[in-house]
Amino acid sequence: MDNLILLGIDGGASKVLINRVILHTDPIRFSAVKPRIEVSYSSSEYFKSGFKPVALKTQLKERNDDALNQTPGEKNQELAIIDTFQRAIKAILPPNCNQKQILIGIGLPGLKTSDKRGINAMANGPRMPQFLTNLENALRAAGLTSLDAIHDLGSDADYCGLGERWGDHGAFRDVSDAYYIGVGTGVADALLLDGHLVPFDDIKPWMAKSWEIVREDGATYESIISAKGIQQQYADLTEQNVETLISNNIFPWQIYEFAMDGDEHAKAIVTTVANAFAELFFNRIKALAVGDPSQKLIQTGRKLEDNHPFLGKVLKRIVIGQRLGDIWQFPDFAPLFKDPVFAQLSGLIHQSDLPQVIKNGYLTQTKRLDDEFIIGSELRHAPALGAAVDAYFNWAK
Repeated sequence: MDNLILLGIDGGASKVLINRVILHTDPIRFSAVKPRIEVSYSSSEYFKSGFKPVALKTQLKERNDDALNQTPGEKNQELAIIDTFQRAIKAILPPNCNQKQILIGIGLPGLKTSDKRGINAMANGPRMPQFLTNLENALRAAGLTSLDAIHDLGSDADYCGLGERWGDHGAFRDVSDAYYIGVGTGVADALLLDGHLVPFDDIKPWMAKSWEIVREDGATYESIISAKGIQQQYADLTEQNVETLISNNIFPWQIYEFAMDGDEHAKAIVTTVANAFAELFFNRIKALAVGDPSQKLIQTGRKLEDNHPFLGKVLKRIVIGQRLGDIWQFPDFAPLFKDPVFAQLSGLIHQSDLPQVIKNGYLTQTKRLDDEFIIGSELRHAPALGAAVDAYFNWAK
């Protein structure tokens, strides 16, 4: 590793986060090291605050027809994103970086092109079908002559799983069967079965992603438990807008503090969030053990299958990551979050019609889950770490 510089990048909707990553051996594991650099796209001179994405329906049609027509506005916004990536990468690299080979892994939201080197559909951003080629050209033009070709663009969810599986202190390192849910602006799912990461795209017929699942009241789980969803609920109940909350530095952490102080609106929200987490975790447990075609999905007409290769499997761990993982780990919030989730999930399992052997795999003799069954992730920036892991393994093949 002495001749390599390894970088992991988590490209979000509004900013880029980049980590320098170190490889350790015996056993192989990775860790992020300081500095960690975060740069907003709006800091670029090319950024246009009034950018409006092409209608998603049009994007999907052009994607299906293989006839993408990138607009001038999209090209300009891509330029701002590439400029931001370039500045962040150059800022984190040491002065003598060209004496070593530079490996970069990148995660970005949106639907990927067939070669996975570009984005050809993105709800809130520009389509960038040649993103990696354009970024590589910009970096080499800026003097990074030892840059290795960037293999492809990954997903936030898959990289969360890679980070937990291979990261030092990762929650997937010492377990064979586990589920991870990263809850930030949105929700990312990762699954480890028989010691191997199983992408959700590969199990789509029998297990849906969290953002696809609808509660009995018609709301998606993502709209309830995500950081953005928690803010939106508080804004609605207090007759404000989310922008006002953000300007006043009111985020999920502050809303949990308000609940601790007796704010009735905040208390109602955190109760709903705890209920939703317990329900979602039970959905995962049931789908894995016996299949769960009864789940309601946002896609009309789609139904999950009740047969798959992992029937009868019992999860040994559930991991909550990112912003809600921080809240989960904070002891003062336990009465609002950890305690009710454990109690409700234990009850859902005990009262369900799951086979007794499955129930016994989860519950103690007192009909409770083990205290360490649900844990918070120690890796606050698992997606960036996972991106670096992916870059290294693609290079090492």
